[in-house]
Amino acid sequence: MRTEIQALRALAVLGVLVYHLWPLRLTGGFIGVDVFFVVSGFLITDHLLRELATRGRISFAGFWAKRARRLLPASLLVLLATLAGVALWVPVSRWGQFGWEIIASAFYVENWSLAAQSVDYMALSNVKSPVQHFWTLGVEEQFYLMWPVLMVLGGLLGARLLAGRRRAGIAAAIAAVAAASLVYSVVLTAAQPTVAYFSTFTRAWEFAAGALLAAALHHHSFALPARLAGLASWAGFVTLVACMFVFDADTPFPSWTAAVPVAATIVIITAGAPRTRLSPARLFQLRPVQFAGDVSYGTYLWHWPLIVLVPYASGHDLSTVEKLVIAGAALMLGWLSKRIVEDPVRRLPWLTAHSPARTFLAVALATTLVAGAAYPVASTVLRAPPAAEADTSCVGADAMTDDSCPAPEDVPLVASLESFAIDLPPADVMGCERAASTGEFVRCDFGDLAGPGPHVALIGDSHATRWVEALRTAVESQGGSLSTFLVSGCSMMSTELTGSAWGFDAAYGEQCRDISTKVHSVVAADDEFGTVVLTNRTRLYVTDNLDYRPLTEPMVEASISALQDAGKNVVVLKDPPEMNAIPPQGGGSAADCLLKATSPADCALPRSEATFDDPMFAAASARSATVIDLDDLFCTADRCLSRIGGVVVYSDDNHLTRSYAHSLVPALTAQIAPALR
Repeated sequence: MRTEIQALRALAVLGVLVYHLWPLRLTGGFIGVDVFFVVSGFLITDHLLRELATRGRISFAGFWAKRARRLLPASLLVLLATLAGVALWVPVSRWGQFGWEIIASAFYVENWSLAAQSVDYMALSNVKSPVQHFWTLGVEEQFYLMWPVLMVLGGLLGARLLAGRRRAGIAAAIAAVAAASLVYSVVLTAAQPTVAYFSTFTRAWEFAAGALLAAALHHHSFALPARLAGLASWAGFVTLVACMFVFDADTPFPSWTAAVPVAATIVIITAGAPRTRLSPARLFQLRPVQFAGDVSYGTYLWHWPLIVLVPYASGHDLSTVEKLVIAGAALMLGWLSKRIVEDPVRRLPWLTAHSPARTFLAVALATTLVAGAAYPVASTVLRAPPAAEADTSCVGADAMTDDSCPAPEDVPLVASLESFAIDLPPADVMGCERAASTGEFVRCDFGDLAGPGPHVALIGDSHATRWVEALRTAVESQGGSLSTFLVSGCSMMSTELTGSAWGFDAAYGEQCRDISTKVHSVVAADDEFGTVVLTNRTRLYVTDNLDYRPLTEPMVEASISALQDAGKNVVVLKDPPEMNAIPPQGGGSAADCLLKATSPADCALPRSEATFDDPMFAAASARSATVIDLDDLFCTADRCLSRIGGVVVYSDDNHLTRSYAHSLVPALTAQIAPALR
């Protein structure tokens, strides 16, 4: 066993573990995944080249069966244990998401599931799942499926075009994949960074880098001078540790930046374990290092379900002590799963002494068992509550204004708590919104466009989408029509370059500015629009970090002024309070919190924490635009609420439920009517 590879595995898994437990302490610990990919590419290619050299061919079935026996028993066990934890502790409102992700993980396509969620607006309210880390296993398994095929095809290419030099053909095929994948990684990371992060095609070059090293060593075995090898090994490990501290969420990844940890891993493998006094080889041989490397696979499998599920079970965020316990438990479970499951199963005579067919049969049965067990959880059907009538007594916002109603949080629920997680606008409204990554917008029209008016344009992001039905009702009550221009993830209040509190990405910022500029130009040029309503999740685009290009009051004022100069009556609908600081209670939404809380008061926030000095509000006042402020229908004098009048206010922690938005129609109509006359 190569001790330097075990040391690499140990560093990689510990880096990921610390990163997931203390993300602000080790901001680049995620590169441990890239180390694993390079090591896998090296070892698998080395194994296949040895088989080719000794047997003259590569057995696809034999290779895939060995990989299945090595990896699947432990992973399927973790999925079953995770499924049990979900059923025991996770709110039913999250069962659908978690169940389907467990099924995707069982079939090793979780990476594509997460990539799809990243561009699907309907999935944006999803929270981190306990099997999210299976995306890396999906990438690895897909690599294992395609790699022997690529090598055989490369060998055939070498035999026919390179004078029978099969290994040269294999190396050429690997190099071509590496080059194409690296270019694609750089391009896609710039265009769609979240999709790029999970894509097998943007990661293939990392495996190929390790594979090229294996091919080079098979072609010409060489060893660095001992002293040089020792220095190289130290340099490689120092570089990896430095990346773990220097890289962060703002680092484009897995773009060209991933070449740094990939190259460091290649250097370490090339150096080996040199026997010199100043070499790190002695550290490699330490029992804790070898132990961590030996149990790295199981530790990786177990750590993330513990991190996600323990808060659901306890009802609070992880404490430092709990994080330390989880770290120790992950290492111990990794060791137990290796001793009790991984090693015994892959050595079973029933599987190893016969053709691979038995392995494939066992894999099919076990995978079907896990997926079948997860299906009832995944298919749990939640029905959204019907939108209450706007004048229903004490329901929704009416409980905040009617003195004859009980306290707003004491009104009986109109539907089950779980149902509010999917209490979203109908498909015809949701379909009017585009993600910023599409680079486009769509206009949707509601009401009588040919009528006498008023004709109103709504410009905003995903928060504006939740106001569409209420605004439509308010405008149609005046005999008018509503047209929407909705783009999620962009500040549609400014035609200048802006970022967000999450950071600033130049390419994404340009996309948002282009879309916003087009929308404002279209609306300003359309003489049918007499009134323009502006609203968005303003606080998302406001930050004290000037490097993030925050949205500012002058930017909004300039947009309002331009619309007014085009003859539009501008209405600013102030963004309501957010509950993104509610006690987690084991969940990531208002409904999750309320399901776990002993009292609705546990899921309220002091008004000083939930409300927000919206620069749109100040800009509107400066330009004498109409301002609609409904904060008093979300908050009492001292607290902002998650449950009001038997209705959950937010489907997650910041987007209005359809039910509560509908209950705001009377107040919204009263405030907007003067601006529509």
